[in-house]
Amino acid sequence: MSTSQIRLRRYDLRDGSVTERDDLVASDQAICIFINDEFYRALIATPTMIEELVVGHLLGEGVVGSVEDIAKIEVDPLRVNVELRRKVDLNGLNMSRVSLITTACGALTPVRGDRLSHLAVLSSVSVEAGRVLEMVRELNRRGEIFRRTGGTHSAMLCSAAGEVHVFAEDVGRHNAVDKVLGCGMLRGVDMSGCVLVFSGRQSSDIVLKAAHAGVPIVASMAGPLSSGIGIAESAGITLICFARGNRINVYTHHERVIPVKVL
Repeated sequence: MSTSQIRLRRYDLRDGSVTERDDLVASDQAICIFINDEFYRALIATPTMIEELVVGHLLGEGVVGSVEDIAKIEVDPLRVNVELRRKVDLNGLNMSRVSLITTACGALTPVRGDRLSHLAVLSSVSVEAGRVLEMVRELNRRGEIFRRTGGTHSAMLCSAAGEVHVFAEDVGRHNAVDKVLGCGMLRGVDMSGCVLVFSGRQSSDIVLKAAHAGVPIVASMAGPLSSGIGIAESAGITLICFARGNRINVYTHHERVIPVKVL
């Protein structure tokens, strides 16, 4: 279940009234991931699209590069067992990720290109500025759990023309991104032609997920952090933020954005 019903007491300070009522809250659950029988990580997530969440998380963290790297995945209520076709140095991967993020967070200039050369996104895809705003409106339209609870983030994977490949909501902003990336990879979507649309702020770890997946354009309703801009610049990702109303802000690789209004 993605929501739970609870009983609350509401205090209205305008008239001093106290009432009891039922309300909906977004549900969350611990998802423990084991890789080749070794504990990897626990995620606190909305208990939907669990397989997509785990696959997308492994893709976005650089643990796998494609669905072919996964030999088997078993989803139990509280545990997901992933068998990879090769051994992986989980500690090494985690340290590499920390190194990239701390470099981005501590730099006054974008992260050095050599730090992200293996993740360079070279796609020549472009998107119309007005189409980005249409995508954001569609993201909001589909966010049913958020409208009911106010407790989730939304993510969507689209073609540059605006076709929606997959949408997901989750209590965790990272999880929402993982779910759409994982679903896209399982469906064989060509990530190099996609736009990742997101409700949350663009920090380095979110942009890194797009880089690992090969997504060239990331668009968000919210703002960027300096670390996110640094990663996007060095990884070759077009970073669009504050996509609201009738405007967008393009922070990196603006050559992919066509200034055409879409009604």
